[in-house]
Amino acid sequence: AAVVVPAAYDGSGMDIGAVVDAVEPSVVSISALVVQRRGPFEQTGEAAGSGVIIDDAGHILTNAHVVDGATDVRVTVDGVERSATVLGADPSNDIAVLLLDDATGITPATLGSSPDVEVGDEVLAIGNALALDGGPTVTAGIVSALGRSIGTSQGTLDDLVQTDAAISSGNSGGPLVDASGAVIGINTAVASSGNGVQASNIGFAIPIDRAMEIAGNLIAAA
Repeated sequence: AAVVVPAAYDGSGMDIGAVVDAVEPSVVSISALVVQRRGPFEQTGEAAGSGVIIDDAGHILTNAHVVDGATDVRVTVDGVERSATVLGADPSNDIAVLLLDDATGITPATLGSSPDVEVGDEVLAIGNALALDGGPTVTAGIVSALGRSIGTSQGTLDDLVQTDAAISSGNSGGPLVDASGAVIGINTAVASSGNGVQASNIGFAIPIDRAMEIAGNLIAAA
């Protein structure tokens, strides 16, 4: 499918509607049946997240924690549910690649370049927030900082893009896009309040250049 470029963008500000129209066909919601092991017992549950189509072959970029332990993966592409396979995952960098079983008629996203990202750039976070029905949730903000590091259960994620665009559960794996409609990051985590610390609108995304480098390695190894 042809890639739509938001023609209204001329560098003077974001046309949110045009950017959403360009990017939304490339954003998928992910539903995965997962098996959790607790001692000798197994428990089956369901995980929800987001992803973004990165090529015509049907590869989807998402977070590793979205599909951790997945036994069955379904993705909704432009309103249509399709099956997918977990091609590979890198938990330490929280990146995974899925492959659609049927890639007919898909629209890959336009990918940005990490060195071009600057603090203050306008951005949108798009994804399957809270697994709500009716399509993806879109939130707007700016790039708040670059080069952030956060601790996770798998270690430390470094050199992250920080944004104040609202990111909620289910947004994980979805794209952070700039005013031209290009993906500049993969939304992965949000700071939360607790233990006397108040946090508001502090989200983090993996830079697209690093995410694509890891994805390339996973695809090559599959």
